[in-house]
Amino acid sequence: MKFIADRMLGKLAKLLRIRGFNVLYSNRIDFDELIRVAGEEKRIILTRNTLIKKIEGNYGYLFITDDDPKRQLKEIITNLDLDINTKGVFTRCIVCNYDLIKIKREDLVGRVPDYVFETHKDFSFCGKCDRIFWKGTHYENVLLKEI
Repeated sequence: MKFIADRMLGKLAKLLRIRGFNVLYSNRIDFDELIRVAGEEKRIILTRNTLIKKIEGNYGYLFITDDDPKRQLKEIITNLDLDINTKGVFTRCIVCNYDLIKIKREDLVGRVPDYVFETHKDFSFCGKCDRIFWKGTHYENVLLKEI
């Protein structure tokens, strides 16, 4: 399932990406462009904009009612009956939405802090923005959090 989130839902987009969902997001995209992209790419629009209810088009949408990103995530899980499992966690770049690629530890000498290099063995990187990711304490926190 692919999504596109409006400019009011940046934190929600990040939470969904953390869980492995493909979510386009930009705080610069206007509403007409959002609808166009959703139709072309068969994405579900996630929005807090009430105008969505008045516009006809070739897209699906979910109107998000809650203000809190964690409760918004629960709202999506409930309304769309999403399967939230640990298999997809941290498989997408939380910044640019690209799939992460496994990278050998030895290829990261000098690219991550020394402590991280010494204490972690599994790393991934984003082929688009070149960010490097590893399973720090945030990984366990995401797995243990009740949604």
